[in-house]
Amino acid sequence: MSVHYRVRLADRAGHRFSVEVSLPGGVGAVNFPSWAPGSYLMREFARHVRDIHAHCDGTAVAVRRLSRNRWEVAGPCTLHYEVYAREKSVRTGFLDENLAFFLPSNVLVYVDGQGQSSLTVEVPGGHVALCPLGPVHSAANLSPEPTEVTFEAGSLDELMDSPVAIGRFDGHHFDAGGVLHEHWILPGHNGDLARMARDLRSIVLAASAIFGDGLPYPHYQFVTLHQRAGHGGLEHKNNSILLRPRLGFADARGYEEFLTLAAHEHFHAWNVKRIHPEELGPHFDYANEHYTRELWWLEGGTVYYEERIVLLAGVVTPDRHLERLADLVHRLRAQPGRRHQSLEDSSFDAWIKLYRPSEDAVNSTISYYLKGAVVLLCLDLELRHRTEGARSLDDLIRALWEGWGRHGRGFPPGTIERLVGELAGGGGDFSRWYAAHVRGTDEVDVERALDHAGLSLVAVDGKPGGWLGVELSGLTIAAVREDGPAAGVLSPGDEVIALDGERMDPAGLSERLRDLTPGTAVKVTYTRDGRLLDGPLCVGATPPGELKIVRREHTSEARATVLRGWLHGPDAKP
Repeated sequence: MSVHYRVRLADRAGHRFSVEVSLPGGVGAVNFPSWAPGSYLMREFARHVRDIHAHCDGTAVAVRRLSRNRWEVAGPCTLHYEVYAREKSVRTGFLDENLAFFLPSNVLVYVDGQGQSSLTVEVPGGHVALCPLGPVHSAANLSPEPTEVTFEAGSLDELMDSPVAIGRFDGHHFDAGGVLHEHWILPGHNGDLARMARDLRSIVLAASAIFGDGLPYPHYQFVTLHQRAGHGGLEHKNNSILLRPRLGFADARGYEEFLTLAAHEHFHAWNVKRIHPEELGPHFDYANEHYTRELWWLEGGTVYYEERIVLLAGVVTPDRHLERLADLVHRLRAQPGRRHQSLEDSSFDAWIKLYRPSEDAVNSTISYYLKGAVVLLCLDLELRHRTEGARSLDDLIRALWEGWGRHGRGFPPGTIERLVGELAGGGGDFSRWYAAHVRGTDEVDVERALDHAGLSLVAVDGKPGGWLGVELSGLTIAAVREDGPAAGVLSPGDEVIALDGERMDPAGLSERLRDLTPGTAVKVTYTRDGRLLDGPLCVGATPPGELKIVRREHTSEARATVLRGWLHGPDAKP
């Protein structure tokens, strides 16, 4: 069943798209997507719809809502509605005088059994229309007046995986591995387009080298959006959408974050879009959740590989690479929730927890991005150690590609654990390790893993003074760590008024804590639900300020072999 869409930028100041849908005969209802693949939250995009109606040859056709995302309407007819779009992110629709951006799941209804689709979009004069479904279209080359361009999709899933961006984009093209790549970015940034293209090309080639058999797509687009502040990315099969701070491309660390974000989303062209569990494709139910216990591999694995790729691409130095990995470990160990939620549970619960963290999330949950990356860092080094450098995580992801990803099918439950055991060979049983780190909540023994490469994890002393173990917004408690001194005394929502009778402001509280010796008893005065209360607590020692991964001067040849292969890639020489 074929459906045709026309999207107009009808009210840019009011942030509303106008959508027209030509429905064929036999249609009895339309559905609005509730989520977008790659972002595991029921966002209920239908909540932004208004003025939905239909007609056929000038005669009104009844439209009746059946559920949160489904309307009864009989085809053939033309359906009309408007969609409000003012959330500028990589996963939601946005429309203003400078940019039109949407995922089809944000604005397009679909019908049961939908097959081919065509999508016509309005393009203002001087603007570029970007979509992985077809070549770049520029109205500036055709007419100063608005025009329309049409993209064709062979299936509903191809349509939903094809974001549309319309604006006055600056572009740079490059060849990598014989494949055309494009980088498009909105004007008004402070980056160097030519440098970006060179570094993106190095990233693409480094990722491709991990698989060793070229690129999995016929063409690829990096599309970079920007705003005053913000960060995010979303992967698509032949495209990635990146969001960064507008003036964050000239600063060294800001540019580094842009490159690692690009490396992350690009690596998803393999890991997620083509390598994925059975529960996540290749076909989707856009009205309901797709539960899986493997997001720690898909996202945590891609975080780990983004770090490896920027290293192997030469855009991050080995020393900086170790700093970035140490920061991942430091952030993990600052989360008490690591003791309560496993990686598999974190993956399964993504739909209700990761994107909607509660005030107690720091104590109850862990990000499968963060812990997944640290666990896979350890698994990589453990595999290299047990096989004397002959096997690594690269072999695991290549096995997933060869067995499933290349053939367009998802891998079944238990596949990753089985492959790890096979790769280890005579290097020992990984079942206990896997149970402890993936299904369980054991502390991740990063020190042991790093020792296999002759490296040590060193804690840098924290700031002097005392610590309450709370997160503050001004003087209001945002979260209380269950392992901190304030646990059992303060609660989220409390406002700190005084310490030992001395009235506090945010700066004064920081200064007072710096003057206190860990173990000092203080009386804290605070408000809760409008009541003035006080209670005793002992301030604790400030946690380590950071962790560092350092190389040991003297180590064994076996450890040196692991380090060379891990830090410098498979072609490293003794």
